[in-house]
Amino acid sequence: MLKKEIQERFQCSGCGECCRWTGSVLLTETDIPRMAAWLGMSDQDFIDAHTRLAPNRRQLALLDQADGSCAFLAGDRCTIYEARPEQCRTFPFAWSVTFGCPELDRLRAEFPADGE
Repeated sequence: MLKKEIQERFQCSGCGECCRWTGSVLLTETDIPRMAAWLGMSDQDFIDAHTRLAPNRRQLALLDQADGSCAFLAGDRCTIYEARPEQCRTFPFAWSVTFGCPELDRLRAEFPADGE
């Protein structure tokens, strides 16, 4: 759980590091139509072109680039930011991030946990 001071001050710097982490971007039922509409595609065309079955075999996940980064990452920017999935929208508050996000790392140094 992030400290209250960190939660209140976190502002994404747009570095794209979280989009390069390994793992799956799991999609909700509302993510697909939002992203498909943003891209001017039908839901099914979006599913066929941009998703795969998630490891949990219960939902879809976004495809990755060859290096493991999100398929919608270009440079340091999300090409569908306004329509990004719920999982991305809730970063870092619904995630267990120990390190690797420059802004979180900076805030953790500014507001260390008790005993650090």
